[in-house]
Amino acid sequence: MSHFCQLVGCSGSFQYPYGMPEHTPTAERTRRAILEAGIEVLASNPGAPLAEIAERAGVSRSTFHRYFSDRNTLKKAAGELAVEAWHNAVARARLSEGTGLEAYRRLCTELMDSLPALVWWMTVDGSEEAPEDHSEGEETDRQIAAMLRRGHEDGSIDPQLSIDWISNSVWAMLYAVYFIPIESGDKLGPFEARQQALRTLLKAAAADPSSI
Repeated sequence: MSHFCQLVGCSGSFQYPYGMPEHTPTAERTRRAILEAGIEVLASNPGAPLAEIAERAGVSRSTFHRYFSDRNTLKKAAGELAVEAWHNAVARARLSEGTGLEAYRRLCTELMDSLPALVWWMTVDGSEEAPEDHSEGEETDRQIAAMLRRGHEDGSIDPQLSIDWISNSVWAMLYAVYFIPIESGDKLGPFEARQQALRTLLKAAAADPSSI
């Protein structure tokens, strides 16, 4: 996705500093729960206190600080989690298989499944923290562009829609999937938002919208 090309390319691996929890499945689950809670809280309130994040994650302040010493280490880890989620989602979508539209459907579905991490890039803090190495992100963008181009050529994706337009439309819809249910209260739940978003994306991109 060209809009987010500059944001990807840093390592998603994590090394626990001395004195931190051991690298175990339980520790990893706790760390991820704190990270996703941090992303969720900071997405709506960038200045939220760390105590609110700990409470959302269901851990004590002392447990929080065993994993993240301060706000900056949490934000850095959130960016790394988003990078990892992004590349994993693209890999799972198998962009080289099937028609362009079939691969596009898989990509949209995988990205929606990865929203708890990817939403970090939709926050002010997340969008300002771009990794310096863009090479891996650019390669991913090339794979997505090739998939959409194949859709133009095989007749499954509307050739009048540019690759950049389709790519950025996905991110606009991901934003809607995450934030509209929060803002609408009980009017539109997360599942309904996701179903409507996927249908909107596919009908908008398909060469034959009536086939969706």
